[in-house]
Amino acid sequence: MKASCLCGSVVFRVTSPFISASICHCTQCRKTHAGTGAAYGTCLKKDVEWISTKKRVRRFASSERVRRGFCKDCGSPIYYYHKDFPNHIEISLGVLDDEPNLAPDHHLFVSSKPDWYDISDDLLQYPALK
Repeated sequence: MKASCLCGSVVFRVTSPFISASICHCTQCRKTHAGTGAAYGTCLKKDVEWISTKKRVRRFASSERVRRGFCKDCGSPIYYYHKDFPNHIEISLGVLDDEPNLAPDHHLFVSSKPDWYDISDDLLQYPALK
């Protein structure tokens, strides 16, 4: 699956199918994506092939354990990485140029979603982590 940021400076490919996909409503994901949540696909870090130089990606420590990658030029959120899962990376589904192999099948941190937003699908909902 090919992916790129809004301005095209960051280009990469995910070379294996996603292991899982979810929509996260935690405060950090809501702020990172400026919305009600963020959709991510999980893959192994070794299965991300950087086509553009990785130097276009800046990292931000959004917590002690989490690093978020974004385009240094346009600010597109590219991934997040949790130190407790060193072999995995969560790719923002919004940067995919191709359709993912699977759609999100659950919502995380539903207890953190805004009160004015109602989840209207039939996906499983977890108040915090699954």
